[in-house]
Amino acid sequence: MTSDPAVDGRTPDSEPASDPAAEPLQDVWLMGYPLRLGVRASEHYESVFREFALLASSEPGPSVPGRMMALVEEMERRYARNNAHEQQRDAALARGEEVLDIRLQVPASAGQIGRRLERMLDETDDFCRDGLLLTLAPADDVVAFRRWYLDELVRQLDGVPPTPWPGEAT
Repeated sequence: MTSDPAVDGRTPDSEPASDPAAEPLQDVWLMGYPLRLGVRASEHYESVFREFALLASSEPGPSVPGRMMALVEEMERRYARNNAHEQQRDAALARGEEVLDIRLQVPASAGQIGRRLERMLDETDDFCRDGLLLTLAPADDVVAFRRWYLDELVRQLDGVPPTPWPGEAT
């Protein structure tokens, strides 16, 4: 059975070719990770996901919130949430640190999900700016951080060496 993108919002790259649990893990380094900015970005997107969950449960059809929630569910199903880096981040903040080099271990197929997530989050940011969501648009530094984070994931899984965070550590 084929899937119609107009019906369910999926694209040809929706299904990674292999089971992530069977894939060897690869290191992705987030060099110079700005700790407080990372927390702000996490808090913003967690708010967006909560709002989308509410919208998706009340709106039938292939809405963007529904597509976003499907992607979030796929990420949770295929890439069990590993919050070790968030624990490292929080411990470093408690010690008074501002930046940290963080190692993620992910399957190579996570890069494909990162590309899809970036496109959907750009669309989500537009919804926030247009007032279609209650969540306010993210600050420019939060968007820059998100793009850097996801770009590092994709690039390094493609074999490119890490690039440190180029902005302020705020």
